[in-house]
Amino acid sequence: MQKIGRLVVTITLLVAMLMGVQAAAAAAAVFTDTKTHWAKKEIDTAVAQGWINGYDAKTFKPDANITRAEFLKSLVAALKIKAEDTDTPFTDDAGWFRSYIAAGLKQSIIKVGDYKENTFEPNLPITREEIARMTIRALGKDLEGVKSGYLAVAKKLEIMKGYPDGTMGGEKNATRAEAVVMIANTLTAKNGKPVAYPKTREELNTMIQSLPSFKGTTTNGSGGILLINAKGSDNFFDNTLAIEYVIELKKTSIIISESSAENQSVVKELLKYYYPKSYEKAYSSYIKVNGLDSSNANSVFETKYDNRTFKVYKGSDNKTVMVRIGE
Repeated sequence: MQKIGRLVVTITLLVAMLMGVQAAAAAAAVFTDTKTHWAKKEIDTAVAQGWINGYDAKTFKPDANITRAEFLKSLVAALKIKAEDTDTPFTDDAGWFRSYIAAGLKQSIIKVGDYKENTFEPNLPITREEIARMTIRALGKDLEGVKSGYLAVAKKLEIMKGYPDGTMGGEKNATRAEAVVMIANTLTAKNGKPVAYPKTREELNTMIQSLPSFKGTTTNGSGGILLINAKGSDNFFDNTLAIEYVIELKKTSIIISESSAENQSVVKELLKYYYPKSYEKAYSSYIKVNGLDSSNANSVFETKYDNRTFKVYKGSDNKTVMVRIGE
């Protein structure tokens, strides 16, 4: 009874505070020039998360050089740093990139002294050395970069790899595909690698941040609950999704208080994470229960997928849905 009581209290509290409304999720891009590319997976994830775009609906140009401004914009966006259109000391900051330059300066990702005559030269192809410097600073390791060399630290953190001859090619320009992978590796260095079955709030957060469609933010709730704002707004009440590992039950709980397109995308990817072979069935069961009234006998569904238990049921408010995943 204590476990059931705790569950009821948890749902009640979450329902009370998770009340936002979400917008429709963007459809995943399909590029004709990345179908067999070595970085296809990373590119698809980056585009889905919104921190880089294709040239148009059909092409990404993965092997084209990426400019200094394009890379800085993608890094700032991937790290979810707020970009503000403010003055900078650079004389050539006029353009779409202005707010990202300002954000880069504010976060010390870039520094005026790195560039000549107070010019950023945003349209120059970026070098691997510059990428190492920006990413290491973004991780708060500037002192280590100064001491040991930015390229050496980037290699140690697995942000980038060297060439077969042992060199790092710091003077070489980076392609758009290489830049995507380096930023993805920076996010991994920042958040850590997802574990097979996350239990701590930190591990759950790493998993959420790694989901391909996730563009939002997370906040620590009470106990071990992680609140999820799929919209990425500054409004606390836009946290309409939550996840928690319940130690006593040895189960992961996903609480969905708003059936938005963004939330459904996150839920589907979470189910794919836990049920790689059967996630479509699990997701279909969630969608079915979501559409039922709590008084319906079918509003509680329980089974087992991929050797893990799966339970989904509708809350008494006829809005909240709880998904329970067993180890």
